[in-house]
Amino acid sequence: MRFLDQLNAECLIARARASTGLADLGPDHYREPLDQLLRSMLAEAQLNDAGANTHAGRIVNALENRLRRVDLVKRHPGILDEQVDVGVIIVGLPRTGSTMLQRLLAASPQATAIVWWETIFPLPRDESGPADIAARKADAKALSDQLVAASEGFEAIHPMDAFAHDEELPLIEQSFISNIPEAMLYLPSYGEWLLAADQTHAYGELLEWLKILQWQDPTRRGKKWILKAPHHLTAVRTTLETFPNAIIAMTHRRVDHVMGSYYSMVGSLTGGNTDADLSSAQAAHWTQRLHRNLVDMIPVRAEQPDRFFDIQYGALLTDPVGSARALFAAAGIPVTDADIAAWQQWLGGNKRDNRPSHKYDLADYGVDKAQLLANFAFYSNAYVTEI
Repeated sequence: MRFLDQLNAECLIARARASTGLADLGPDHYREPLDQLLRSMLAEAQLNDAGANTHAGRIVNALENRLRRVDLVKRHPGILDEQVDVGVIIVGLPRTGSTMLQRLLAASPQATAIVWWETIFPLPRDESGPADIAARKADAKALSDQLVAASEGFEAIHPMDAFAHDEELPLIEQSFISNIPEAMLYLPSYGEWLLAADQTHAYGELLEWLKILQWQDPTRRGKKWILKAPHHLTAVRTTLETFPNAIIAMTHRRVDHVMGSYYSMVGSLTGGNTDADLSSAQAAHWTQRLHRNLVDMIPVRAEQPDRFFDIQYGALLTDPVGSARALFAAAGIPVTDADIAAWQQWLGGNKRDNRPSHKYDLADYGVDKAQLLANFAFYSNAYVTEI
């Protein structure tokens, strides 16, 4: 079989069913996004053999997780009774400090957040408890090391750590609705479809994933979940409706710095999946994509302004504890001395100097800075205070 021939929905579903011995994929709302994704991958991504093989494997893994999730909830229906309390959802353009903010907030003894290894191996493989968790952690660490080695310069762009808190987007991706594929492949038609898609089912499944993770770790019960993903910009209204007690923390940074950094990140991720140079095409795609996300966000925010709290990137870097205190207060979470101590301890172990320097230039992607700033002035003038 040719590598590209693997990108067939029925073939991929058959592989997942064969590997798990399970058949029930649950409601079929996953099929339209899967079909849209596969069409775009075949028509636009210009995949090389390695890229086709990698992404066929990623889709099979998502289907396996879907099969196992459905089976787990059937066997343990009490999972759906878990009460998940989401307190803060960090949303904003990529590269605006959201990872730092999530990890800082989640260090609080009152809070919890998803850990990277859980996003990759979220389901128990057997009933061995601690031994199963240890095995999943070890496999995730090996995969994290592999991803850093395979994507040139990625360690300087995003702090990969299998055991650190990270975004929930890989769990949303199990529904085949997310911007992860767009960040790794050139998929303009899939991206356009996603902007108009109803993501209600995907967010319902995200809530179920949180219940599954909390069921596996009962120490999380009663704690405030801290979520974060730039993807939520594609579904702000759905995010608010799914988590009605949460506030959205919007992180803001100068658009020219955001875009240059993100072009570099996407270029690093895309490069290993194609033999073509798609860096400028990806830059153009993401410029248009993120512009549209912000345009769509503004009227939703205007309807519920009390559900939003703004965090400037510069302020987060210069006074992280002050930013965390203000955000907790906005979310109605009393700040304790234990919170302050935990935040300071986390900051003490999170030095940027531990990672290589991340360098980028808009001109390398065919983007004019003045034009970029003009296109995003509607957003920057309203929300970005940094010069």
